[in-house]
Amino acid sequence: MIVVGIILVLIVLVILFTLQLISKHAAADKLLVFYKEKRTQAKLVSKTEDKIEFSVDVPYDNKSRDEGIFLDAFVRIYLPDEQYNGALMRARVNHPAAPRTDDYFEARLVPPGEKGHLTVTFEVTPRNGKKTAEEALLGIPDVEFALYVERRGRMELFHNKENILLTKEELQKLI
Repeated sequence: MIVVGIILVLIVLVILFTLQLISKHAAADKLLVFYKEKRTQAKLVSKTEDKIEFSVDVPYDNKSRDEGIFLDAFVRIYLPDEQYNGALMRARVNHPAAPRTDDYFEARLVPPGEKGHLTVTFEVTPRNGKKTAEEALLGIPDVEFALYVERRGRMELFHNKENILLTKEELQKLI
């Protein structure tokens, strides 16, 4: 009877230890944070008659003692035709250590304590009667975009979604 009691106590201790370990790792995953309020102002990358390209940097900090992983990242721009149809706005996101010109995000490890940023690059092209990219950009209202980052830490896969606003005035300063 004593042996059964000891075995039960050991099983309960193992379960409690496992639950505490899982809780610790789940909390550590939340320590990799984005600072959308500290993002840079839009800066001009290139400008032609047909296209204006600009970018913003969104900083992050891995405050955890554990390594994290950025598996995927993409941008969704909230500029429907009903709001403004004079321009087509597209975007891609990259880490400066792995810049790309296509829409592919290169996964990367995020070491403990790393402070860095993801760069979101936008392209504006004219459409629906706008003759130049500059003319198209002049008419764009405030635009919100969502930065989605698919991450993995010590626990299951999860997503960050950061909604960020580009103001009309900020965009017009690019011209």
